[in-house]
Amino acid sequence: MKQNLMKAIALGFATSLTLTLMVYGQDLKQIMQEKAAALKQSVAQNQAALRHYAWVEKTELSLKGEVKSTKVDSCQYGPDGKVQKTSVSAPPPPEKKRGLKGRVIEKKKGEMKEYMERAVSLIGHYVPPAPDKIQAVLAAGKASLSQAGPGAMQLIFKDYVKPGDAVTFTVDSAAKVIRQLEVNTYLDEQDKDAISLTVNFQTLPDGTNYAAGKVLNVAAKQIVVNIVDSNYKKLAQ
Repeated sequence: MKQNLMKAIALGFATSLTLTLMVYGQDLKQIMQEKAAALKQSVAQNQAALRHYAWVEKTELSLKGEVKSTKVDSCQYGPDGKVQKTSVSAPPPPEKKRGLKGRVIEKKKGEMKEYMERAVSLIGHYVPPAPDKIQAVLAAGKASLSQAGPGAMQLIFKDYVKPGDAVTFTVDSAAKVIRQLEVNTYLDEQDKDAISLTVNFQTLPDGTNYAAGKVLNVAAKQIVVNIVDSNYKKLAQ
């Protein structure tokens, strides 16, 4: 009789735990969908609002910890929805070396330029965030939610563009705006061509959220690109 009682208690506990986990899972899924929906709405609204602004972008490229070039561009969105850049200041063209050494240097520079162009092109698939990709990852069940300190939550989307990549949004729970975006991806091979991007966001007086600073780290080539956006001004309507 005692064994039957213990079995009944164990069965009751297991059933209760299972039901609790099911309810929790449903609640968590609902919360995840609500947070993702708010994120999508915030992204879409900010993308629309930023089309009415012009700003200045400063890009600094470092190789092995040494700054190699700095350029400044004036930016704004064009009719095609893409950012158009006009150079304000650009680095002077490097002095060309002659002979065999010069050809070797030029070849290496060409390879580096091609690699960086591919890296920047890849990052373009992550930033700015795309509402349809957010929805696709959510539908695939590859999104998760976690606390990120007081008043902030993290939404993590895996396999966002490539298998094994991850995009993490840190969201201000009260203001419902993105505070930080982190991308961890790779160019060709995940263990050899790792690329990371950290974007910190700030808010303009009218509530528009914008990427104030971006740091692109191309570890395989020991290259760091630091981009700072400032002087946001509304365009004449």
